[in-house]
Amino acid sequence: LPLSQRLLVVVSTAAFIAWWFYEKLGVSSVSFFHAAPLELGVLFIPFFIFVATCVYMSSVIDGIDGLSGGLTIVTLSFIALLSYSNGQVLTGSFCLIMICSITAFLSLNFRRPWQMKAPVYLGDAGSTMLGFMLAWLLITSRQGMTPTFAPVYALWFLTIPLIDTVNLLIKRPLRGISPFAPGNDHLHHILLARGFTVVQVVLLMVTLSLVCRGIGLSGISADASESLMFQIFIALFSLYFLFGDRIAKEPQH
Repeated sequence: LPLSQRLLVVVSTAAFIAWWFYEKLGVSSVSFFHAAPLELGVLFIPFFIFVATCVYMSSVIDGIDGLSGGLTIVTLSFIALLSYSNGQVLTGSFCLIMICSITAFLSLNFRRPWQMKAPVYLGDAGSTMLGFMLAWLLITSRQGMTPTFAPVYALWFLTIPLIDTVNLLIKRPLRGISPFAPGNDHLHHILLARGFTVVQVVLLMVTLSLVCRGIGLSGISADASESLMFQIFIALFSLYFLFGDRIAKEPQH
């Protein structure tokens, strides 16, 4: 689909998510850093449109075989672990079902030495579905009498694609380029330009994703303050924002 149509689908679905949470589930406030709950009121719909639109990054990282599915499995695994730990069996079981489904898909979407081209592709519909599923799970995990984790940990469960996407949303306009324009400046493209194979890039980014989710899980286990975990995340993003361009391959003369 053209970019304009894809964004229309994202925003429309985000509006539906906002209506569903507000009207059907009665979610009308959100709390950050142990402060008093913030009543969203008329700001509720734009707030959730913003959150759901952020899952556009799921389709953005779907640039090479196996990457979007691999990163989604990592996130679902940690949500499942925390859900079972907090007695939310339904959410944990749903995550396990999706992990099995995506793994079956990856068996045909992941490249191997004897199969250099994937016979099955995720496509815009598949990547967008995965993004909305993660957004839904991350939002619902904050609801109920025993929330699975604090809001700040959603950042740690989406670290790699989130940092890459936000980095370009800031840098591209500074270069006079549309932030939504297609390009080869995403992290996976840069790693490919450095000489890594598709399989190596996927494995490297999945490993980095595991490390970041591990940091988030460690923060939860240690009962670290939300402000501290947020500051660490901002520091990590700042390092990538300032020095990430150095990863790019030097132009050949």
